[in-house]
Amino acid sequence: MLKTVIFWPAIVQAALIFLAYVRLGMARSGAVRSGAVRDTDFAPGSEPPESAAGRRAVANQFELPVLFFVVIGFLFLIDGVSILELALAWLFVATRAVHLVAIFSNALMLRHASFAAGFLIVVALWIDLAVRLI
Repeated sequence: MLKTVIFWPAIVQAALIFLAYVRLGMARSGAVRSGAVRDTDFAPGSEPPESAAGRRAVANQFELPVLFFVVIGFLFLIDGVSILELALAWLFVATRAVHLVAIFSNALMLRHASFAAGFLIVVALWIDLAVRLI
């Protein structure tokens, strides 16, 4: 198997982050155009309700996914990519996609479950890396 295939889940994860940014921008623009808020109402800590979910989605994409990107890079560098790591990487991206949908649909239980699953997957990838280094 080509070891570079491990980068495809990372590329899709990056696309999810870009999607979160686009969704946030659209929500903010819509709120300003509708007159619900002024363009000065977006100071840190004062996000209007019209775009708060988008802001949370963007913030969440720079928490757990950072550990995912790093472990993927390390696995690539040590030739530690097998079907197991590839499957775990795709599962992680799937949990992040579900998490993003859950944020925008305000499905709190689904959001928590998808985060927990993604967390466990990233932990498994890091354990896998540690075992490969022993």
